[in-house]
Amino acid sequence: MDKILVVDDIDENIELISRFLLSLDYEVIIARNGETALQKIQSFSPDLIILGLILPDMDGYEICRRLKSNQNTEYTSVLMVTAHGSTGSRIKALEAGADDFITKPFDQITLLAKVKSLLRIKHLSDQLKQKYSELHEKNKQMEYQLKMAKEIQRSLIQEANFSVNDVKFTSKYMPAQDVGGDLYDIIKLNDNSVGVFIADVSGHGIASALLTSMLKMLFRNLIPYNYAPNKLLEEMNRKFSNIFANKVSDVYAAAFYARIDTKSKKIYYSNAGHSLPLFVKNASHTADELEINGLPIGLMEDAVYDLKSNVFENDDLILFYTDGLCDCIYKNNPEEFIEELKKLILQYKEYPPEEIIEIILNKFYNDNPESRCSIDDLSIIICKM
Repeated sequence: MDKILVVDDIDENIELISRFLLSLDYEVIIARNGETALQKIQSFSPDLIILGLILPDMDGYEICRRLKSNQNTEYTSVLMVTAHGSTGSRIKALEAGADDFITKPFDQITLLAKVKSLLRIKHLSDQLKQKYSELHEKNKQMEYQLKMAKEIQRSLIQEANFSVNDVKFTSKYMPAQDVGGDLYDIIKLNDNSVGVFIADVSGHGIASALLTSMLKMLFRNLIPYNYAPNKLLEEMNRKFSNIFANKVSDVYAAAFYARIDTKSKKIYYSNAGHSLPLFVKNASHTADELEINGLPIGLMEDAVYDLKSNVFENDDLILFYTDGLCDCIYKNNPEEFIEELKKLILQYKEYPPEEIIEIILNKFYNDNPESRCSIDDLSIIICKM
């Protein structure tokens, strides 16, 4: 039942308005002065106030201004009763914040029509506030879930800064959103070899974060079988394809896997549609991509991957990265990106890996704030021999 507060100091007016309202089963509350009206508004939270203009202690304009300036009552509907033929009082009522006015003398039909109209607006406002409250609560839950997803993903993708037999591994992970679609894993396989896996899954946000988690589990589950890099990608592709067969479309992952033998100084590698790492030879002062092709994981269940190898020497380095590095500024000109990256890496190849990464970021990621990457994730790994 809607509650309506009638504020007037003339008993005849109160009795007339109350009789009209009670005929439609509205709950009627009465106040004969301003202070009592303000107290009852706080106590009963009426859905509508029918407010007389002249009261013993304060006028209706002042009451209306107080209501509309208080955040607890600013949306309470006010129907102000004004004097006949007084245009000034009507304008003043609206300026004070009244939602509508009715001029004395008035009839039952006009009064109830205005009451119904204002109450309908009040109900719509209440529904809107309820929807907003529910949306706010859902947003809070989503923020909490994103925070948890971010922490979980961070635990899966830890930035590396360690060495194995004089080969130093340094990495940097920068998701475009709270959670991202990049993944890498650097794992010591035995005393003389290290596996470097880097991948970029389709999509962004929570869905891609779930894919990265699944992809890492696949990788870690297959590592103990000591597959050659190409065989490991083939097995990952088969299992990945089976999981999503006829269920979800456009789900795939570009990946590159390298096994670095620190004793024989050889790198064995295979590619599944990923950005090609840059192999920098210190002695010859050259930088070349580790050229090798292959379909992304998940596109074709029976895909076969090639295996290649390369010999490295002391002070050589290998730069692994996801395509977020290119897409930031050179998305439409990848050839120019590769040439610029080669020049930069050759210029600073003697620097510590941590500094090389920062130099690369400053050049390709932070160089132009307007072009700064906001839609793709970025991962970088440097292996310094």
